[in-house]
Amino acid sequence: MYDGKMENLTPAQQAAQDERTEDDKRNGRFIAAERTNLPLNDFMTRLMAEEIPMLDSNSRGLVYKLLREYEGPEITTQDELPKEIRDIMDLY
Repeated sequence: MYDGKMENLTPAQQAAQDERTEDDKRNGRFIAAERTNLPLNDFMTRLMAEEIPMLDSNSRGLVYKLLREYEGPEITTQDELPKEIRDIMDLY
């Protein structure tokens, strides 16, 4: 029977237990996000990494292409994403 103790959870269940504060999730340090070559800040990189897999393959490819070709300041909010990306991801 399940007792809720961490040592009795599978590794996947243990990994899913996210006890960080909201500030840590938004402003914390995430090495994987720091090692990307994107015009996005760390938070937006993590946000896009969660949302892009939900797109069909053609839309995903177009979003990746638009991010590679982007030549502007670092994107720190959804509103700063190029309009084409916001349209594809329905971010309004």
